[in-house]
Amino acid sequence: MAQDIYSAFEEHGFFGEFFHKEETYSSRFAAKIQYSPEKGLRLEYNIADSEVPSECESLVGILSNGKKCTLIGPFNFNHGGRRFGAVNTKHGTHGFSHLVIGDFVQPDKEFDHSRFTFHHMQEFFYPQGHLDGVPYKEGTLEKIDGNGWNIELENRALTNDVTNTLTNLIITDNKEALSEFSLAFDKVKGDFPSESFLLRKSLEFLFKYTSDTSKKIKDISLDINKISSLFSIFMDRPTFPDEVKIYPNAEAKKPITLLSSIHLESRTVDLAKSNPSHFFMPINRNKIDLSSAISTWLELHDSYRVLSTTFQYETNYRTLHSAYSDVVLFSTNIEAVANDLGMQTSDKYEGPINKYGSDELKAAIKNIFLSHNSDSLGKNISDLRNELAHVGRPKKLIKILDINDYVNVSRILKLVVVSHLLEQLGVTQNVIHEYQNKLIPDVRS
Repeated sequence: MAQDIYSAFEEHGFFGEFFHKEETYSSRFAAKIQYSPEKGLRLEYNIADSEVPSECESLVGILSNGKKCTLIGPFNFNHGGRRFGAVNTKHGTHGFSHLVIGDFVQPDKEFDHSRFTFHHMQEFFYPQGHLDGVPYKEGTLEKIDGNGWNIELENRALTNDVTNTLTNLIITDNKEALSEFSLAFDKVKGDFPSESFLLRKSLEFLFKYTSDTSKKIKDISLDINKISSLFSIFMDRPTFPDEVKIYPNAEAKKPITLLSSIHLESRTVDLAKSNPSHFFMPINRNKIDLSSAISTWLELHDSYRVLSTTFQYETNYRTLHSAYSDVVLFSTNIEAVANDLGMQTSDKYEGPINKYGSDELKAAIKNIFLSHNSDSLGKNISDLRNELAHVGRPKKLIKILDINDYVNVSRILKLVVVSHLLEQLGVTQNVIHEYQNKLIPDVRS
């Protein structure tokens, strides 16, 4: 991948000249592209040339760094401001979906494959403080074949040429040892005079995603977002494609950069940019069969789209209204899990909890209600859901529970729903219980 890195979680700005098509360069206008994870991609423009179309699907341009680019909309400049005078102009700021850096492309152009990272991908695969113990391997580390697609896990290393400076970088108190090392290295260089010796500065993991048929940018973006959303669930934090390159041919020549709008709340961005530890992640690379998990996830994604969205757009902040909504959402999800497992309607809440819950999880959710009544757990969840969802129901639990209780109930129910998914992905019960126990909220007893 090229060294120019445009992370989806950093702010970027580009100044350039833009026009409708490559052959309409004479009808160009100056504008500035701004990107942030909160506001997405925006074009700040001032158009004086009447030949620039008021509506179009895409624009091409030349950035101030000399790179070609493509902006994929659609665009409608009629919605901006107008200035009337000696020169009539259209001005304003227009959002758009995708920025391609490196070439002029049509929105319907198809690409062979993509390479991408997701946020915290490196820590998920290996603790970053221990990377010196990991050897660099050329080519594919692991290949996952699915229905009409495949994913390859690859290494990427950044290096410095130390052919003539290595001995200057080695420090030891034993001068004789250093001299022996220097002589030995000189001999190796003499035996292999055409070789360069590179010192690794960093080691990163990335995915190569290929479909059996070439895909448009919009479809590639959707696909790699699906893949990233699985890791959002594994790591329990917002996760999106971070650095993305797309390739027009199988030879992996002339990649171009893809930056896409994601529109996140600032709290979500802060949470996504926090630094998790490999060892304290709810699930890391060592806990799962990644090939099986990704293959199954892409088959199940549409069924769990709402669940994955709650992870990707998490803010760790709740109002009373959102806490109410979470209880209704995840209690309804629990009902669907019970139905999926063929359980009786009378067991639609306690059944999934008893099947998937660790002892700690079951104790936590029972303790929420124990101080208020002696009803069964299933009745309490059912009553709470119905009080929240139905107008006219007597509000018994609503009068005695507080926002912390609602948040804790919903978080625990969510863990049970996730546990059902993890079992479908081939995750063992021991790992599922570890996942739960790392994320169970503190509950008053």
